[in-house]
Amino acid sequence: MDDKRKQIIVNEIKMWKETKMIPQEYCDFLLAIYTEGTEGNTRKQNGAGKSVKKQAAVSAFILALVAIAVFVIYFTELHFILQTGILTAFVGCLLFLGIHYANKEIFYSVFFVGAALILLLFSVFLNEKLFGNHRYTLYLLFFANCGLWLAAGKAYKLLYFTLSGLLGLAILLVSIVI
Repeated sequence: MDDKRKQIIVNEIKMWKETKMIPQEYCDFLLAIYTEGTEGNTRKQNGAGKSVKKQAAVSAFILALVAIAVFVIYFTELHFILQTGILTAFVGCLLFLGIHYANKEIFYSVFFVGAALILLLFSVFLNEKLFGNHRYTLYLLFFANCGLWLAAGKAYKLLYFTLSGLLGLAILLVSIVI
């Protein structure tokens, strides 16, 4: 095939990739074929740096939210309803972002981990404020958290959530029996 025809095909594939007419993996594959491997390699190297930066930014955002949640729970004298509202907003924000980015290229499972961690802290906080650290309500809240982890693991095919839920339930049952 002559170079002019190859260039036309490569330009069409690039246009398909930009407009997302076909999946990006297919475009990369076709570009690798028609450019004999030179186009795909440079794209992947440039994209890898951006992906790492995105993951670092997302992780920093979630760590900041978890740190603020711990601060709100343990180091402030805010009213109970205000603390509850702030923590609910954090969990809701992380769940929304996790669901929104589940079909995108971003590392979405970190949002679910952050939401699960804040929800666990929130459960302990609610048990302390509403039930006076009653042991059986804490068991019930931990059971609910583990159930949510199992459900999230099954729904989004996240093995570590499924394993965390199962391990949490096993530890919870052992601690109740003993």
